[in-house]
Amino acid sequence: MLFLDSKNRNLIAAMYLNQVFIKKAIQFWKPAIWLALICYGLFLPANELPMKSFLKIPNFDKMVHFSLFFVLCLLLFRPVKLLQLKTYFFAPLISIALGAMLELVQHSITSSRNSDIFDFLANFSGILASLLFYHFFVSGKRWEKLF
Repeated sequence: MLFLDSKNRNLIAAMYLNQVFIKKAIQFWKPAIWLALICYGLFLPANELPMKSFLKIPNFDKMVHFSLFFVLCLLLFRPVKLLQLKTYFFAPLISIALGAMLELVQHSITSSRNSDIFDFLANFSGILASLLFYHFFVSGKRWEKLF
């Protein structure tokens, strides 16, 4: 039988934990890609935003913020659940923190955009709607794995 000293046991334990972490971190690929798209859109200079007639709907940008963070939070529920954390607490918390942080740094990244409390409220509303949608229509259902 092979005996391992404490140094080798610690190395094997660290390698195992690293593999477990990687397997769990991979679950966040969908929200990570979505977050990258959000950042691209939020940090795009204002003069490079599309100007189509249907985009001139009053408060259209608030609808976009609502939708972006609705989807972000929805995509976070499953990976957070797989980490065995409190899903209904951590997925919205992460989304709210990212929404606040992105809104605060938006004016620092690009000179033509600024922070807006109403954009953050739209983000927050999308997150709350996502929480309700997930609870009533996704959680425990067969199609939950798609998220």
